[in-house]
Amino acid sequence: MAHAYARQSGRAGNVRISRWLGVIMLTGIAVAAFAECATDAYGDVYCGGGQCIRDRHGTVWCSRFYEGGAQLTRDGKVVCGRGQCAKSTRGEVFCSSVAAGAVLKDSRGQVRCMGRCEPGSAQHCENTRADSAG
Repeated sequence: MAHAYARQSGRAGNVRISRWLGVIMLTGIAVAAFAECATDAYGDVYCGGGQCIRDRHGTVWCSRFYEGGAQLTRDGKVVCGRGQCAKSTRGEVFCSSVAAGAVLKDSRGQVRCMGRCEPGSAQHCENTRADSAG
């Protein structure tokens, strides 16, 4: 009888652990998806209004716009947008013209944007060290 109880509570414990791991993983994914800071090659933290990524030299660039996108070009430079950004099949970066606007690629690999699509721009990027504000 004690053995059957141990087996049942073990399953219940595994279910609870699985649920908690799921919650933790989803929380981690959500945090990563809306991260507005990144660390450069030297360990310095940079933050911006939107997505942050490193260029080919390890320098962090962030979109100036809240929930704006950032994407690497073919030559390893970073361009940013008002909304999210995606690369076309030709390697061109397009971003939504709408602040925090969504972007996706259709079945043919063409970029589709909320509002209209506009080319990503280095002028929409910023490079601000986290500890330099204030």
